Amino acid sequence: MDDNFLGSASDDGGFDLRQEIARSAFADMCHDWERNQKYDQALRRTIARLHATGQQAHVLDIGTGSGLLSMMAVRAGADSVVACEAFRPMAECAEKIIEANGMKDRIRLVKKRSTQLSVGSGQDMERRANVLVTELFDTELIGEGALGTYRHALQHLLTDDVLTIPHQATVYAQVVECPLVLSWQQLKTLSNADGDILLRVPPEVASCRGSSAVFDIQLSQLPVGSFNPLTDPVPVFEFCWNKHEKLVNRRREQSVCQARTSGFPQAVFMWWDLTMDNEGEVLLSCAPYWAHPDHGTLKKQRKAVTRKQRIPEGNIIPWRDHWMQAVYFLPPIKIPLERGQQFVLQSYHDEYSLWFGLEEQSSSLLEPPHCDCGWHIAQSRSRIGQLNDSLRNKRYLNYFERVFSSDSVVLVLSEGSLLGLAAARMGVKTVLLYEPNAISRRCMEAFVEHNSVPNVQFLSSADALEPDQAATVTHVFAEPHFPSAILPWDNLHYGDLLKNLRPMLPTTVTVIPSAGTLYALPVEFLDLQKINAPLGTCEGFDLSLMDGMIEQHSTYADSPIEAQPLWEYPSYPLAGAVRLLELDLVSDFEQSKLQRGEMRVSEPERLNGIAIWIDWHLDGSHSPKTTISSGPLLPVEEASDEPTRWNANWRQGVHLLRKLPNRKGTIPWTVKFNPVLNNVYFQFHYED
Repeated sequence: MDDNFLGSASDDGGFDLRQEIARSAFADMCHDWERNQKYDQALRRTIARLHATGQQAHVLDIGTGSGLLSMMAVRAGADSVVACEAFRPMAECAEKIIEANGMKDRIRLVKKRSTQLSVGSGQDMERRANVLVTELFDTELIGEGALGTYRHALQHLLTDDVLTIPHQATVYAQVVECPLVLSWQQLKTLSNADGDILLRVPPEVASCRGSSAVFDIQLSQLPVGSFNPLTDPVPVFEFCWNKHEKLVNRRREQSVCQARTSGFPQAVFMWWDLTMDNEGEVLLSCAPYWAHPDHGTLKKQRKAVTRKQRIPEGNIIPWRDHWMQAVYFLPPIKIPLERGQQFVLQSYHDEYSLWFGLEEQSSSLLEPPHCDCGWHIAQSRSRIGQLNDSLRNKRYLNYFERVFSSDSVVLVLSEGSLLGLAAARMGVKTVLLYEPNAISRRCMEAFVEHNSVPNVQFLSSADALEPDQAATVTHVFAEPHFPSAILPWDNLHYGDLLKNLRPMLPTTVTVIPSAGTLYALPVEFLDLQKINAPLGTCEGFDLSLMDGMIEQHSTYADSPIEAQPLWEYPSYPLAGAVRLLELDLVSDFEQSKLQRGEMRVSEPERLNGIAIWIDWHLDGSHSPKTTISSGPLLPVEEASDEPTRWNANWRQGVHLLRKLPNRKGTIPWTVKFNPVLNNVYFQFHYED
C-alpha cells in the first residue's frame, strides 16, 4: 500500500472557518460578468445624475466582500465610500485588495455588520449615505434577510432621498404541469412489471406539502418537453428597496391568470429580476432562457460564433449559480385547468421565504408548507426521485422475482427502502428492515400499516439483529441508500454494515448488490468550472489577493471531489468512461485497495473537470439489466460533441481542475479504498 497517498484534510478547530473562507468566493458570483457590469453601469449612471444636479454622492456598500462594488463606486466618481463587511477574514482580504488597487484613502472599510454601524462625526459613517449599493440576495431573493437589512439601513444609515442600487426587484411566477419536478416531491404508487400494485402511498404522505426549504434549480436545464407551461410568467411581487413602508415582512398578492393550455397545476417556477437604477435603464434578469428578455439577441450572437459542440439552449443566456431559479409545489389537490380558464394564483412571502397556492385549493390564507408526514424531512428530493424512478425500480423488482421465493428471509441494509418493503409484498417469508433513524422508521411503519404488510420486522440498529434471526437470513439487500451519504459512493456504508454482520450470517447468504464499480469521465464543463476558478482581474480590478487566500484555505479544507447534480451543468466527454476500481461486497470488502491507471484525453486543452460515479451490480454478471448506475443515462464510450445526459436523481462526484492540465493528453490517476474509514480517495495527476 502507498503510505504517501493523501487521505482527507486534517480536522482541527479551524476547519469550519477555513471551509467557510474557501466557499466565500470560489462561487461564481465574481465570475458573473453580467452582474458585475450592470452594477458598474448603475453606479456610473446614478453618481453622474447626482453630480449633474449639483449633489455629492456618498456611497454605502453593505457586505462588500472583495470590495469590488466599493472600488467601482470610487471609479465612478463617488465623493465618499463606506464599505462594511462582518466576516473578518474576508474584510481583512478586502482591505488588502483595496490598498493594492490604490484606493486605501478613498474607501473607509468597517469590519462590522451594517446593523452595528454608527453615524456621526468621528463615527463609522460621517454622514448618512445618499447612495446604497449592495447585493443581499439569494435564489429566493429575500432568503438572506434582505428585508430586515434594508429596513434598518433606510431608518438609520441612509438619507430620505437615497438612491439604491439595485432600485427594485420583481418576482415572477409561472404555473406549470411538470411530472419530473413532481417526482422529487410526491411519492408514487409502486407497481411491478405487470401493473400489480405493491405499495400504495399513505394518504398523509400523498397530501403532504413537503418542506419549506427553497428548491433551487437551474430551470434552463430541464429536458425539452418535460413541463407544460399553464401560464405565461406573472409578476407577483415588487420590492422597492428605497421605500421603507413597502418592505413588509408578510404579504399576499392575488393574480388573475388565464390558462394558456390544459393540464394539472402542479408547481410554480419562480425567478426575479433587478431594475438596477432609478431610471429603469439597466435590467438584470434571472429568468430561464424561455422567459429571458435577452434570449433572442444572445441566440443570434451565439450563431455567429463558430463552435462544433452543440450549445444547449439553456446556456445561451448568462450563467450564474449563486442566483438560480426555484420550484414551489402547489398543494397536492388534482384540479385540472382547461385552456382559456381563468383562475387566481395566490402568492405569499414572509421575511425569508415565498410560497404559492390557487384560490380553488384554499378559501382561507395559506400557511407556509410544513412536512408532517416525515418523508420530506428524512429523505432528500433526489432520494424521492430515486424511489419514483420506474426504470430503476423495474430492474430491482425483476431481479427480486428471479431470486426470492416464499422461503426467503431478506435483511435490508438501507434506510427508507420501499423496495425492501416491496419484497415483503412479493411473497417472501420475512423482511428485516434496518431503520436506525426514528423519523425514517416512522415513515416506513406508515407504509407497512397502510398496506397491511404482515411479514416485516424493524431493526433500530445493526446490533439489534439477534443471532437466531441472523441464522435464518437467506438474502441481504441494499439499494444502497443512507441519508448521511453526500457522494454516491458514500453509500458503501452498506459494505461496512455487511462486514460487521457477516460472522452472524449463513455462509450461503446471497448479497444484493454484490459489487460496486467506480467510473470517471474527463469532461469540458461549459460553466460549472467557474465555481472553483481564480478571478485574477475582474472589471479592471486586481482580485488576485482574494484568489490566493481562497486557494490557501481551499487546499486545506476542501475535498478534491465535490457532489453536484451534473444534469444541471452541461459538459462534453473528452474520452470514454474509465473504470477506476471495483469493490467486491461479498468476499473481500475488508481489504484495502489501491488502483492506478491513465486517462487518454482528446483535446486536453478543453479539460476542466472529471466526473465520478458508482454503478451497483446486483449480481456477478455485471449485465446492464442488473446494474443500477448513478452516472450517465447512456454509456459514454468515446469523446463527443454532444453533452452527456446524466441521471437527474443522483448527485455525481466532480473534480474541478484548479490549474491548467498538461498538454500530453494523458492523465495518470490513483484511487484508494480504505475499509477502516470506509472512504475512497482520488488523485488525478494532470499537472506537469
